[in-house]
Amino acid sequence: MTAPDRARPVAYITLGGAGSGKSTLSKHLSALTGAVYLDKDTIAGPLVRVALEAYGQNPSDRESNALYLERVMPAEYETLFAAAGRNLELGHSVVLDAPFVAYLDDADFLRRSTEAAVWPDVRIRVIHVQTSPDVVRQRLIDRGNDRDRVKLDDWDEYWNRFGVLSCSWSTGDHDVVRNDDESAFAALRDLVQSDLARPL
Repeated sequence: MTAPDRARPVAYITLGGAGSGKSTLSKHLSALTGAVYLDKDTIAGPLVRVALEAYGQNPSDRESNALYLERVMPAEYETLFAAAGRNLELGHSVVLDAPFVAYLDDADFLRRSTEAAVWPDVRIRVIHVQTSPDVVRQRLIDRGNDRDRVKLDDWDEYWNRFGVLSCSWSTGDHDVVRNDDESAFAALRDLVQSDLARPL
């Protein structure tokens, strides 16, 4: 199912912590709508790893790494928003796939970021992916990513800090999708259908 041509492109922003399933839902959303899929880790991940290694830092430990949080991560998100902006200028809807966890309590973050990236006039749909702790932990174990070892080694601390978060952004239309099972895909399809029925 591909969305018909629209007067304005749509920027879908999916956010959630590691193991929430946001990437799976983001790709599904891109397939449903035809929107360009932009994954922060794909766009900037190799450069982030090189930068952290060049500074003698552990590239797998980012949540507690001051250099990453204060200098590298902001550049990652700047790059993501810039890439999205250039696609939006061409009339292409986009799906931004990133955790955004460090910025969720900053009500003005999304407005500042889109203005800095000079986004055109678009509809912004923020989809907050929420998943139960047991499901998230099992997903992290199953995928075996080196970056997840720090989270799993001190699971309770990680979940208390990053597992239960709410989004305070004042910009965009906001929806929550529960992603514990396959019903999340139906919820996403319903959301897209409701968007198509709305006036521009």
